Amino acid sequence: MASLLAASSFSLQLRIFQSPRTKTIKTLDSVQVPAIRCSLNSNQTLKTCKICKTQFDPLLNHPRACRFHTAHFGGETKRKFESVYTGGTMNTPDSGQVFQYWHCCGSEDPFDPGCTAAPHSSYDD
Repeated sequence: MASLLAASSFSLQLRIFQSPRTKTIKTLDSVQVPAIRCSLNSNQTLKTCKICKTQFDPLLNHPRACRFHTAHFGGETKRKFESVYTGGTMNTPDSGQVFQYWHCCGSEDPFDPGCTAAPHSSYDD
């Protein structure tokens, strides 16, 4: 198997804002990442996966090639815990700040690669 490494590169900007659970701030700005094209043949046309939106070589596709989440990334606020019986908001952890996570697996990392794996599926399928 041969791989073709593209000569171009792109800039990646990543920001992870303060999490109420971890109390950390992580930032990574303008990191140059080489664009990589994996293919058996440099003339092979790559397809775009309709699930994860990455390009892939159909000849290299396998049952765990595509990683994705089956639900959305979102959060809940203190309002969810309001009590209709006591007429107010109950005391909640994190002072009612938004707690965000993947609703399918509970991961708090917005850049988690995915909790489900399947073969890539192109728009041509």
